[in-house]
Amino acid sequence: MSRPRIQILPHLAHAELVRRQEECQDPKTKNYWLTIQLLSQPHIPMTVEQVAEILGFSTDWVRKLAGRYNRLGPVRFVDSHQRRDKIYKTTWQSSEHTLETLFST
Repeated sequence: MSRPRIQILPHLAHAELVRRQEECQDPKTKNYWLTIQLLSQPHIPMTVEQVAEILGFSTDWVRKLAGRYNRLGPVRFVDSHQRRDKIYKTTWQSSEHTLETLFST
């Protein structure tokens, strides 16, 4: 039994989704915007399976991105990704610093 088509909430007009995707500098975030853009095409939205195949994502990941966008809206959708990456980067840098300190003595 197939799942129902995911409906993307109209937080932004499709043209604005296209603009944000095209102007985005971060490759990961750019793909997130493209995911939402493809799922919300006005005339014939793509299925989760189609988007996953085109972008090389799992269907589960596409569903999670769509759910996050629907739940958080466009600002927090991108912000949560950037904040998470910043936390990982800070944690990694802290770990590197700790290792350098341990091995430099």
